[in-house]
Amino acid sequence: ISFSTTRQQSKMKSIVAALALVASASAFAPASTIGREASVALSATPVEKEIGVLPPVGFFDPLGLLDSGPYGDRLANFKHYRAVEVKHGRIAMAATLGMIVQENSRFEGFLSPSEGLKFSDVPNGLAALDVVPLAGFVQMALLIGAHEILVKEVEGVDKAPGNFGTGYLGFKLDDQSSVQLRGLNVEVQNGRLAMLGILGMFASETIHKTTFWEFSAFK
Repeated sequence: ISFSTTRQQSKMKSIVAALALVASASAFAPASTIGREASVALSATPVEKEIGVLPPVGFFDPLGLLDSGPYGDRLANFKHYRAVEVKHGRIAMAATLGMIVQENSRFEGFLSPSEGLKFSDVPNGLAALDVVPLAGFVQMALLIGAHEILVKEVEGVDKAPGNFGTGYLGFKLDDQSSVQLRGLNVEVQNGRLAMLGILGMFASETIHKTTFWEFSAFK
């Protein structure tokens, strides 16, 4: 019975993960063409000089995705891919910070009172996937799906991809000032670093069977 239950839970988790991927795949769906021509006509910044184009790499599009992408013209392709990059960067920054925090502390109380599962019982890293109850994965899938459907970016030619109108840590920076441009560059760069960082953490955990092996090796 235990084997059957474990098998069923594994199957259900795979289904929920697939549903979450389907929800997130909306980020790659072709965008609407409404207002695209106006964006091309009014935009004064070429993509080669956009936010995130920094030395030493500079403008980087070796596969020519801006010219061959399915989302419209060169500018429309750039805006879509940049929005996806910013979103993934923000998720990676949260994941990286979460890995570090969970390595040192846990919430008090129960994650699942019905199953007697405490937050302290959940291991850090990928091992948590085998411990979190199915209901937890369902809640995460529903939250991600609701965010994709209900939370929309601010429309406008001068609005940077990933702008949801909430400001920058409470400050409004819609003036194209040097402070705003620096903040946006910092976000893009930190997001790129976090994407590499979290993938590196997962790879290390998979190889060494423990989180933060690099630190434990020096203890």
